This record gives sequence, structure tokens and C-alpha cells, in this order.
Amino acid sequence: MSKKLLLELNGEAHGEFGRWLDEFEGEPRIAWYPSSGGDFRDLLYLQPRFSKKIPATQLEPRAPDIFLHTDYRAWPWDPWSTVNFRDGEVLFCDERTSVSITYLETLPPCRLPLDPEIVHFTNRTQYSGIVFFLKISVTSKVLGDFSCPLLYAFVENAAFCAKKILPNDGRISHLMHVCYGGGLGGGSSHGIWLLNVLRRVGCECFVTDSNYHMGSGDRRIYDLYPMLAAEEDQAPLTPIRIIPSKSWSDCGDVSWNIVDLT
Repeated sequence: MSKKLLLELNGEAHGEFGRWLDEFEGEPRIAWYPSSGGDFRDLLYLQPRFSKKIPATQLEPRAPDIFLHTDYRAWPWDPWSTVNFRDGEVLFCDERTSVSITYLETLPPCRLPLDPEIVHFTNRTQYSGIVFFLKISVTSKVLGDFSCPLLYAFVENAAFCAKKILPNDGRISHLMHVCYGGGLGGGSSHGIWLLNVLRRVGCECFVTDSNYHMGSGDRRIYDLYPMLAAEEDQAPLTPIRIIPSKSWSDCGDVSWNIVDLT
């Protein structure tokens, strides 16, 4: 379940993340944002306060307890040239919103393949496999102040799903497909394979800009990880909220979708 996946990522570490897991009762609800890069807007858009500002057209799934970001390179070029992951670092700041780190813990590395047919710049492997547990503080003029626990893993998304999420029976309550790859962040996959795993990860809410294309990287993903290939029928999606592209994605309007898990 979701806690099994998180325990796998924590490994033998005995820090704040391990204590968070020990104290959490039940199964944490995980929001996964593959190919997140330096984008932390999911922390705002999955906030219950945002739901009150822009209500869904039907009952919305309960908010996540923890956020999980994955990207084999956190920023389009050199992740460390623009932002350093360290205590007190401001990840984003404009006239309305500030996102900063209040706690950082390095977890055991997560070594996964970087296939050159899926991702570009595989020579930049010095960051590959690094995993952080972060406590994130958000100050918003619209939504107020709040904090979130977040895991950031420098891994390739499909390999992470095939080798970590599915084998650990990981459950993902919310899944983001926004500005996914396709060369924008150094990859050849558009993430269309995510549609095939919605039921298998128990996804309740799929947030997407619907930028689906079968890229060469997606075909390579199906070759390497056949468990990510299409099922006989994909889970039907029911849109419950749409925001314009300018608010989040350059690839199109972003919709919140209830996933039919039956």
C-alpha cells in the first residue's frame, strides 16, 4: 500500500520522514507529480482552500497527505544553477505566492535506469537517484499560509512506477499529468502511459492538461516496462473542474478528473 512504498523510500533512515511515517495512522494519501521539474503549483491546487475558491462540479476526493515529485532532472538545465535544495531555500516567489523549504533530509539513493531513448542528457548522472524529504512552507495572498510534506526523487518517471510504485502496491490518490516531458524538460515521452496505470495505483483524481501524444520515448517505455502498456480498457474519466492553460500549463487547459475505479 502507500505506506509500504514510502517505507521503501525511507529505507534505513532514522530522520524526520521516518518519524512522520511512524506517527501517521493508516495509509497516507499520496499526490504524485511525475516530470514536476521546478513546479510546485500542485501544492496550491490540491489544497482544500483552493477547492473552496473554485468548487468542483461534484464531490472531490479528499486532499493528499503527502506530495511526491519525480524528475530525472529537476530543472530544464542544471538544477543546482538556479535553486539549491537546502533549509531556508526559497523555491518560488512572486507578488502573490512564496514557496520555501523549512526542513530538508537526504534519504537513501534510489538507483534506477536512465535510458537514452527516453531521456536526454543521460551524461548528467551526478544527480541521478538523489531523494529528499522536504517540509515545504507556502505563503499565498489567495490561499493563506500552510505547510506540506514532500518527497522529491531525481529518477526517471516510468522506471520509478515500474520498479518502485507497482512492486510495492503503491497507492496514488492524486496523479498529475501537467507539462509532461516531450522534449520540454529533456525527454522523449509525453506520459501517455500514465492513463494505463490509473486503476492499478488506485488513482481517484487525475489532473491533466490532456497533452497526450505517443512519442518515441513512450514506445521505448512500453518495450522496457510492458507492465505499463495499455490494458484492455482505460479507466473512464469524469471532469469536475477546469482551469485555463495560463494558470498552470502551456500545453492546454488543466482538468481535474474523477477516475472510475470499477
